Amino acid sequence: MELVYAFLSSIAGYLTFRFTSHPNSRIHKKLPQIKLKNIQIFPSIRITIRGRIIHFHHWFSFTILLCISIFVTGGILDSWLTRGFLLGGVFQGLRFPDRNIFQKVSK
Repeated sequence: MELVYAFLSSIAGYLTFRFTSHPNSRIHKKLPQIKLKNIQIFPSIRITIRGRIIHFHHWFSFTILLCISIFVTGGILDSWLTRGFLLGGVFQGLRFPDRNIFQKVSK
């Protein structure tokens, strides 16, 4: 039964990030930006250092969380629904052509 939950939540995670993560999507444009000085933590993680922007894609962050969830017992990361949602976000993020670019020069 856990695999069914993981599969369905993977589809939900994929679709959620398909409609919310692209910078040109209507939903993404309406999301608030949360910044603390040179660090933006929402809707994406970006760190500005000396005019350069280091952007952490959601698939990268979700891969780290997915690996951590293997060793965590109890809590929200131990749920198959959460793991499936993270896996769907990873799959969706890897579909972008700029998935391997972590650093861009800002102008």
